[in-house]
Amino acid sequence: MRAGSSRGFTLVEIMVAVTIVTLLLTMVYGVVTSVTGARNRIEEDGESYHRARVIFDRIGREIRGAYRVSSNPRTVFTGGETSEGEPFLELSTTGSTPAGGRLGGISLVRYQLKDDTEAEDDGKVLLRREASLLGDPGDPGREYRLATGVDTMQWRFFSGGDWLDEWDRGVPEMVELTLTMRIGTGLIPFRTVFDVPRVEATP
Repeated sequence: MRAGSSRGFTLVEIMVAVTIVTLLLTMVYGVVTSVTGARNRIEEDGESYHRARVIFDRIGREIRGAYRVSSNPRTVFTGGETSEGEPFLELSTTGSTPAGGRLGGISLVRYQLKDDTEAEDDGKVLLRREASLLGDPGDPGREYRLATGVDTMQWRFFSGGDWLDEWDRGVPEMVELTLTMRIGTGLIPFRTVFDVPRVEATP
């Protein structure tokens, strides 16, 4: 009967095994990293879409509630860019949701995109100001930061068959809003058009 024999792994076999294990671990790490990166991008994109939806929903509700009386200078509908080149929209509306403690009814609402002085980078912030038209005419209302990460904002106003970049003459037929949201180093554009009911009154 032949005696059994045993031998250990040679150096070459050990090196081959180590190489195979290293390759497998590298592949697994690559897959995990790729999946994690994709998940993070999806979460960032989802957050941006949510912010854009919140902005559009709120502004759309207030535009659809636009109210202007030609004899009352406190009721307005104006928009475009300020003298500093900052996009803005200001309107009197019945569609706002005032903060607790404030009067309801008709409110003067203003949106403006400005440089964000609180940001470490050169980002911008969308500000919203609201004042009740039923309250003290000298009350400027409350301004707060509605959204950060908004890179650009553009307003256009439709009336009489034409789209205009500036508006200050009554209530337009439609309003187009284009937002560009910053996600990491990328930009995602959003655009929508709001129909404006004809609620302008002349007592």
